[in-house]
Amino acid sequence: MNRPAGAGAPRSDADAKVRGSALYGVDYLETGTLHAKLFRSPIPSGAIKSLDVTAARACPGVRGVFTAADVAVTRAGAAVRDQPLFAQDVVRYEGEPIAGVVADDEAQARNALKAIAVELEPTPVAGDLEAAAAADAALVHPNWREYEVAFDYPRNGNVAAELNSDPDPEAFADAFKAADIIVEGEYHAPRQYQAYIEPKSALASWEDGRYVVHTASQFPFNVRDQVASFLGVRVSDVRVIGHHIGGGFGAKLDAGLEPYAALFARAIGSPVKIVNDRSEDMLTCGCRENAVVRMRTALSSDGRILGRDVDCLMDNGAYSGEMPFMASLPMHVFGQVYRSGPARVRCRLIYTNTAPTGAFRGVSGTYLYFALERNMDECALRLGIDRREFRLKNLIGDG
Repeated sequence: MNRPAGAGAPRSDADAKVRGSALYGVDYLETGTLHAKLFRSPIPSGAIKSLDVTAARACPGVRGVFTAADVAVTRAGAAVRDQPLFAQDVVRYEGEPIAGVVADDEAQARNALKAIAVELEPTPVAGDLEAAAAADAALVHPNWREYEVAFDYPRNGNVAAELNSDPDPEAFADAFKAADIIVEGEYHAPRQYQAYIEPKSALASWEDGRYVVHTASQFPFNVRDQVASFLGVRVSDVRVIGHHIGGGFGAKLDAGLEPYAALFARAIGSPVKIVNDRSEDMLTCGCRENAVVRMRTALSSDGRILGRDVDCLMDNGAYSGEMPFMASLPMHVFGQVYRSGPARVRCRLIYTNTAPTGAFRGVSGTYLYFALERNMDECALRLGIDRREFRLKNLIGDG
């Protein structure tokens, strides 16, 4: 039915949600469903000296215990194949899965986690973004050169991806030489957790030679592709069924628990459900990345921006996921709103021994625009002119 522009359109899910009949991903259950929990690293960086799951296998109600030895694919990832399902020789962030337990109910699965014996030897931690970017920092991935890449961004050591704008070097240098005033600023942004009400969850089964995954996802096709990648199967071997989502805000774009549920379900032959508790979710969720933005702006005394120099550090966490794609965003932000003259923009995505980061509404743009607009305020203050007038003077026009 056609509606005139500006007319209201009813939400397709409104009636179900208002009446309480909406079935959210975390509520979905099938007959005979087993329950899984993950054994996670208690430290951010360390070598796995020994791992014994024998006692866990003998716990009441346990149907299976899984480690890296049970996974055919060594590493997977959307841009860089750097992430294992289970840590094998080393752990790279607090909360990284080392093993998984499947039991008749969640309480039994939790109890079996306590029976897993692991010996971890702590290793130097690259936990601070700026320290991890230093030339002499401990490497999160010492063998980074060996990783397969789907999209080959420039990489080096703890730099998971680096992108640079390419201004005319002479014009860029001349802009700063000609400046009457140069305004410098440094802007720090912390991580931000999306704080959705429904925690991450998944239920999977193995049906007629195909994985069937039920989840509350913002991007089911992306989840399908990532499950296939982690399990080493064709995309057509995975079917993802989406359910009502109790909030996502970007955090439910990527696969999270789905590959684990699928792996367990096929191995055991029953549907398997896995749900994060809130502490697990906050510890491991792909939060908006923390970042440091340094900016220099060259100005003429009459209020024109002559040139810009921007250096941006973005925290990748221990594994890349889709973050390399986001490393291009500073190129758009710092050349999008205002005429900036020759602009040099350098963005480095840095590996750290922290949980992998990810999308959150306004992907990366919130702190980038914060840095840009704070710098604009400081420029106006130094020039002694009205902030609004300064912006209008340098606003990009038609064409």
